[in-house]
Amino acid sequence: MVIDSYVESLLRETLAAMVARNLEWSAEALQALLDQGDQVYAEAVELCFAVNSQVLHDLHNGPPHPVSIASLAESVVAMEAWAALDQPTVQTFMMALAEARDPAIELPAEAARTGFVVGAWLLAISAPENTSWEAVLDSTLHTLAAVPEGHGGQPVLTQESWLL
Repeated sequence: MVIDSYVESLLRETLAAMVARNLEWSAEALQALLDQGDQVYAEAVELCFAVNSQVLHDLHNGPPHPVSIASLAESVVAMEAWAALDQPTVQTFMMALAEARDPAIELPAEAARTGFVVGAWLLAISAPENTSWEAVLDSTLHTLAAVPEGHGGQPVLTQESWLL
């Protein structure tokens, strides 16, 4: 997957706002993404979804089971209450990722914001002790950059690529 450095910097800023659980900063970061235009916004959302998918699969050493998704969705809603997400939205989003479907098709209106909140949460919970979420993001982006492009510019996330 080719990762544009400018899009990556916007992704990092938006995720940092979400990790900080700062509603005002989060709104500003999302607005800054929107202000970049449709193409940059779409690339940032696509990269966010790819990061989410990779981290979710890494946490489970492959696609997570639907029961695990339900449990994770409950945790996201409880731990990220500041974002006012509901469990069906988070569960639908995460299930789409687990099944390699585009969350934007499943949740067109909420997908991007949900993706950034869930992504920040996944990065934060998957960071080993004494490791920052940014280190997990760096590792995930490195993995995604090594994955060959698939159809339509989407990375091909196979079980073998999870181990990269």
